[in-house]
Amino acid sequence: MKVSELVKILKEYPQEMDVVYRCASENVMLEKDELKIVKLCAERPDGWVANERPDKPSKDYLVFPGN
Repeated sequence: MKVSELVKILKEYPQEMDVVYRCASENVMLEKDELKIVKLCAERPDGWVANERPDKPSKDYLVFPGN
């Protein structure tokens, strides 16, 4: 998913709604400083993205926190 696609999807929800994410067995509020740009392997055909490795092509991704 591209950032532009995410923005379009998020515009479909109430703009004052809080955003949370799963953290262990609970949920926690999403904070701006938790979003990070990280260099990872290019996605596989099945959509999985592995940690960066020297033997694979890589690119930058916007990463949300999670388990």
